[in-house]
Amino acid sequence: MKSVRILAATRVTALRLAGATTLLVLAIAMIFRPDPHDERRAAAQLFQQGSYYAALQIYARLSVNPADAEAALGLGVLRMVRGEYELAERAMRQAMERGLSPKHHDLALLYVGQALANRGLIETATRTWNLLEPCGPAEDCFYRSQQRLLVAEQALKREDYAVAEAGYRQALVGPLPDPWYDLAIFRLTLLGAARDQATALTDLAQLQAQRPATLPTEPLLDALLPRSVASLSQLVTVLNGELVSRDQALGQIYLDLGFYSLAEAQFAKIDTQGPDALAARAYAAYTRWLAGDRQGGLEQLEQLVTAYPGEPRAHTLLALAYTAEDQSEAARTQINAVSQISPASPNTRLAWASWYAAQHDYVRAAEEYRLASEQSSAADKGRYALLGANFHFSTAYDLCTAGLTLAEVAAQALAKDAAAQTSLAAHRYRCGDRAGAAAAARIALAIAPSSADAAYYLGAALAALGDTAQARNELVRAADLAPASLWRARAEEALALLR
Repeated sequence: MKSVRILAATRVTALRLAGATTLLVLAIAMIFRPDPHDERRAAAQLFQQGSYYAALQIYARLSVNPADAEAALGLGVLRMVRGEYELAERAMRQAMERGLSPKHHDLALLYVGQALANRGLIETATRTWNLLEPCGPAEDCFYRSQQRLLVAEQALKREDYAVAEAGYRQALVGPLPDPWYDLAIFRLTLLGAARDQATALTDLAQLQAQRPATLPTEPLLDALLPRSVASLSQLVTVLNGELVSRDQALGQIYLDLGFYSLAEAQFAKIDTQGPDALAARAYAAYTRWLAGDRQGGLEQLEQLVTAYPGEPRAHTLLALAYTAEDQSEAARTQINAVSQISPASPNTRLAWASWYAAQHDYVRAAEEYRLASEQSSAADKGRYALLGANFHFSTAYDLCTAGLTLAEVAAQALAKDAAAQTSLAAHRYRCGDRAGAAAAARIALAIAPSSADAAYYLGAALAALGDTAQARNELVRAADLAPASLWRARAEEALALLR
């Protein structure tokens, strides 16, 4: 009996130990099981670091869960950053349907509106943004100021400057994080300078003095921040510059930003007796043509070349406009006039190169690009060679002989120019010199670490050389550096082929 009791006790003890072991294993499994909250935090951190490719993999996996609204929100933000506007809108609507906090719901509305605006659906975008307006007490209006700024941006794009200016001023009434505040005062200064440059600088000083306390930045929100090709510091430098060149420089800023009516008005202010008067009038006419008044712009340019037949820039701009209008013989007449005025100028060669390229006469176009580089000064040789190399690369004509030669000339002459080094990397890669391509791409990245095209060519070259691990790193880098570009698309295609 004693042995039976011992055996029974042993069995009970064994069962208890087995049960305890099972519970311990389950507990360990619970502890080390992937936590969606932890994964979302990791994805958010990757996003803040600019590691968009890695963050996308996590958000895409988590958003499959129909109950995970925050993952769908993060996915929508990433789709927006990548320029995938329809997918971004879809993800944001899924997030709202799943249930978001009031603040994140308003954030999603902002993104849906911007996604619609980027697809040209401006009225629908405005109606979406206006859903944030009736938001009750001021403390519940999370993003009213950002919404007003985004609406003002759309007014600016359609050149409704009065509505845009009013919107930017309304946006400044509420709290804005520093990057958004900077954009608002830049736009206001830009619009004010079109009326009175001195007053615009005075108003800017007042707005900067009234700047509220710095608000914490929100990475998910700042992905909505509109980007600009010009900066406030650049604008202030122009407004404080020499009076004789100020109108020309300000008009150029407006032209670069696509604000054609402002550019045209600014060029018209230039002293008609000054040294830049004729060039300014030519640019004003060309600006009118760019803005959509094709007939009016052409007529102004034609009047200029008739009144001032010795002004080469007017002839050149008119030739460009004729070429774009498929009036090739009229364009040729203008280039012939430029040739008579400045027969030895490399710019004349460029004009002929562009004309021949438009006619698909690549043999003669290539010859003109070569001559432009050869006949230019030592200081300009690299710039002309780079233009020629880009022609060969884009058309694939004589790429690995004339094109590669021009790329090498450009890279040597412009040793500290990332674009020239990247062009050499691209030519070498396409022509089978993978090691040379990698070397040139590394030089380009040393000069400009944010060059997505250089990172792509480095990754592609390394992949061809068999260095798969480093190739993956560089291709991911390219995708992250320019998420809304063809370089991201190309990098992801190359990543899919890696094993």
